[in-house]
Amino acid sequence: MVVTERSERLQSEGLSTAPLKAVRHARGALAWLENVFLLIAVVCILGLCVVIASSVLLRTFASSGIPDEVVIVGEMMIGALVLPLAFVAADRGFIAVEIFTQLLGPKVQQLLNVLTVIVGLIAVTPITYAAFISVVDAFESGAYFFGLLELPKWPGHTLFFLGYFLFFIRLIDLAIHDCLEALGVIKRKQPKAADEVER
Repeated sequence: MVVTERSERLQSEGLSTAPLKAVRHARGALAWLENVFLLIAVVCILGLCVVIASSVLLRTFASSGIPDEVVIVGEMMIGALVLPLAFVAADRGFIAVEIFTQLLGPKVQQLLNVLTVIVGLIAVTPITYAAFISVVDAFESGAYFFGLLELPKWPGHTLFFLGYFLFFIRLIDLAIHDCLEALGVIKRKQPKAADEVER
């Protein structure tokens, strides 16, 4: 498991009452699952490198290529791009323009965080639902790509759905957390300064 400052921060936020302990454990499990998805995405990227490099070498030196390489690369790209979405959301690592928001107070920034997550949920919900319908259809129909290997479509559809489903769950988690934080129910622990860590 990849232990990052992000996952440690997510597990350490909040008060130490029994319900909030359960929430912290659930958030820790979610962070662990995000790390697993991130590692699968890394494997997909490494697989992409191997397939593309092998294809180039085979075309250069053997006048042949990997069968259905376009399909294989496309399916691996789904894993590489979609599986890390929840990890990035938890880290709040999406591209954001902060020219004006940094001038606003912390309370307004908390409300903007809530608004951001709610808009994200509105956008992600139909995509997640469509991905679920697509997975069910791929399994029921037994659809496959036309080509020499006749690769099935369900692995790519499943990766896409799982990535967006975990992303959806993380956005719900962030929406609840940000609302509680904006209302003052929970407080985020501030990161320790460098001189405090040394002591």
